[in-house]
Amino acid sequence: MKLINRQEVKNIIRRFEEREGIRGVIICDSSGLPIDSNMEIELSEEIAAYVTSLIGKGKQVVEALKEGDLSFIRLETSKGETMVALEENLILIILK
Repeated sequence: MKLINRQEVKNIIRRFEEREGIRGVIICDSSGLPIDSNMEIELSEEIAAYVTSLIGKGKQVVEALKEGDLSFIRLETSKGETMVALEENLILIILK
Protein backbone atom coordinates (compact mmCIF):
# COMPACT_ATOMS: atom_id res chain seq x y z
CA MET A 1 0.00 0.00 0.00
CA LYS A 2 1.26 3.45 -0.95
CA LEU A 3 2.00 5.85 1.92
CA ILE A 4 -0.23 8.88 2.19
CA ASN A 5 1.54 12.21 1.73
CA ARG A 6 0.22 14.73 4.30
CA GLN A 7 1.06 17.73 2.11
CA GLU A 8 -0.81 16.17 -0.79
CA VAL A 9 -3.84 15.68 1.48
CA LYS A 10 -3.69 19.34 2.60
CA ASN A 11 -3.45 20.46 -1.04
CA ILE A 12 -6.53 18.40 -1.99
CA ILE A 13 -8.54 19.99 0.83
CA ARG A 14 -7.35 23.49 -0.08
CA ARG A 15 -8.21 22.95 -3.76
CA PHE A 16 -11.81 21.95 -2.94
CA GLU A 17 -12.26 24.64 -0.27
CA GLU A 18 -11.63 27.28 -2.93
CA ARG A 19 -14.66 26.14 -4.94
CA GLU A 20 -17.95 27.92 -4.38
CA GLY A 21 -20.60 26.07 -2.42
CA ILE A 22 -18.32 23.49 -0.75
CA ARG A 23 -19.44 22.99 2.87
CA GLY A 24 -16.88 20.39 3.85
CA VAL A 25 -14.03 18.16 2.71
CA ILE A 26 -13.01 14.95 4.46
CA ILE A 27 -10.18 12.68 3.38
CA CYS A 28 -10.13 9.17 4.82
CA ASP A 29 -7.78 6.25 4.52
CA SER A 30 -9.02 3.20 2.61
CA SER A 31 -10.65 1.81 5.77
CA GLY A 32 -12.72 4.98 6.30
CA LEU A 33 -10.76 6.62 9.13
CA PRO A 34 -10.46 10.40 8.65
CA ILE A 35 -6.92 11.55 7.91
CA ASP A 36 -7.74 15.23 7.56
CA SER A 37 -10.74 17.51 7.19
CA ASN A 38 -11.77 21.14 7.20
CA MET A 39 -14.63 20.28 9.58
CA GLU A 40 -14.84 19.54 13.30
CA ILE A 41 -13.26 16.17 14.10
CA GLU A 42 -16.37 14.69 15.72
CA LEU A 43 -18.51 15.58 12.70
CA SER A 44 -15.84 14.30 10.32
CA GLU A 45 -15.72 10.98 12.16
CA GLU A 46 -19.51 10.66 12.16
CA ILE A 47 -19.82 11.43 8.44
CA ALA A 48 -16.92 9.10 7.61
CA ALA A 49 -18.58 6.26 9.53
CA TYR A 50 -21.87 6.69 7.65
CA VAL A 51 -20.10 7.01 4.30
CA THR A 52 -17.98 3.91 5.00
CA SER A 53 -21.18 1.97 5.67
CA LEU A 54 -22.68 3.34 2.45
CA ILE A 55 -19.57 2.34 0.51
CA GLY A 56 -19.91 -1.22 1.82
CA LYS A 57 -23.54 -1.40 0.65
CA GLY A 58 -22.64 0.23 -2.67
CA LYS A 59 -19.90 -2.33 -3.28
CA GLN A 60 -22.40 -5.13 -2.60
CA VAL A 61 -24.78 -3.69 -5.19
CA VAL A 62 -22.03 -3.23 -7.79
CA GLU A 63 -20.79 -6.78 -7.16
CA ALA A 64 -24.31 -8.24 -7.39
CA LEU A 65 -24.88 -6.44 -10.69
CA LYS A 66 -21.45 -7.54 -11.95
CA GLU A 67 -20.60 -3.92 -12.81
CA GLY A 68 -16.89 -3.97 -11.96
CA ASP A 69 -15.58 -1.80 -9.12
CA LEU A 70 -17.28 1.04 -7.26
CA SER A 71 -15.47 4.33 -7.85
CA PHE A 72 -17.91 7.16 -7.09
CA ILE A 73 -21.11 7.79 -5.11
CA ARG A 74 -23.25 10.92 -5.38
CA LEU A 75 -26.14 11.67 -3.03
CA GLU A 76 -28.52 14.53 -3.68
CA THR A 77 -30.66 15.75 -0.81
CA SER A 78 -33.03 18.64 -0.28
CA LYS A 79 -30.18 20.54 1.43
CA GLY A 80 -27.29 19.80 -0.90
CA GLU A 81 -25.21 16.93 -2.15
CA THR A 82 -22.50 14.60 -0.94
CA MET A 83 -19.93 13.17 -3.32
CA VAL A 84 -17.66 10.26 -2.47
CA ALA A 85 -14.67 9.32 -4.62
CA LEU A 86 -12.89 6.06 -3.93
CA GLU A 87 -9.21 6.02 -4.81
CA GLU A 88 -6.65 3.26 -4.33
CA ASN A 89 -5.67 4.35 -0.82
CA LEU A 90 -7.99 7.29 -0.09
CA ILE A 91 -11.67 8.10 0.22
CA LEU A 92 -12.55 11.69 -0.65
CA ILE A 93 -15.84 13.03 0.77
CA ILE A 94 -17.13 16.39 -0.47
CA LEU A 95 -20.20 18.07 1.04
CA LYS A 96 -21.69 20.70 -1.23
